[in-house]
Amino acid sequence: MWGTVTAAVAVIGTGTAAGWGRHRLGRLVAEQTPERAWFHVHPPHHDLWGARESVVCDAQLLDCFAAGLRAELPVVVSAAPPKPDGPTQRSYAGLAALSRPSGRILVGVHPADAARVPFAAAGCGLLSRAMPGLPTGAREVHGEVAVEALPGWMVGTDASGEPVTVNLPPGATVLVCGAGAAEVVSTVAVTGRTVGSVAGADVAVVASPGQWREAWHPQTCRVLVTENTAAAESDSIAVDLTVDLDTGHLRCGETMLPFRRLPLR
Repeated sequence: MWGTVTAAVAVIGTGTAAGWGRHRLGRLVAEQTPERAWFHVHPPHHDLWGARESVVCDAQLLDCFAAGLRAELPVVVSAAPPKPDGPTQRSYAGLAALSRPSGRILVGVHPADAARVPFAAAGCGLLSRAMPGLPTGAREVHGEVAVEALPGWMVGTDASGEPVTVNLPPGATVLVCGAGAAEVVSTVAVTGRTVGSVAGADVAVVASPGQWREAWHPQTCRVLVTENTAAAESDSIAVDLTVDLDTGHLRCGETMLPFRRLPLR
């Protein structure tokens, strides 16, 4: 009898300890553990528009990642999309809600291994971007999880009200011109892309040919912002796609697609 009771207590104690261990692990992830450097990983777009299939993060991919890292397996967590900052981004987020990602996948590695993360990710067909920290509410992932490509950047709608989006693929140059171009480009960050003025970000926003040349990187899309279309096109910049806000057209070579710009606040 006492043996049975003792065994039962032991089982309950073990279960409680395991539960507390999981709870503690969740707290450690949520508390932005200082021993980890965090990276947002996602498959790159290959085309200016259209869908991109997801990549499955499973044991095989993590083994490949660890081999490229020459280190132990990374911690994998899921996090919510970035929150919009300011009224313009909030109005964009409301209009583009259907095209926003349902979440982001982040990997955590020891800081000593952080410099090798871009190469390890590339070996798995992924891009990686360093995060300033772990987003609030991040949760550790166990088992397989889909790593989604970033959603297209919504520049407007077509005649039927359907979103007109641009993928901003790595290596491409997108010219955004017309009145309010800078305000429109400020919404790119809501899609989950890292945005800066130099190479190394998902999107480098530039305002001159010199900045455009300095921002070249095979994993970066350069977005040239100007209100003067003619001046930009005369600077011998190789533009893959033009988003003309004044005429309401996307231009890619001989292809033109009309759109209505978003009513941003």
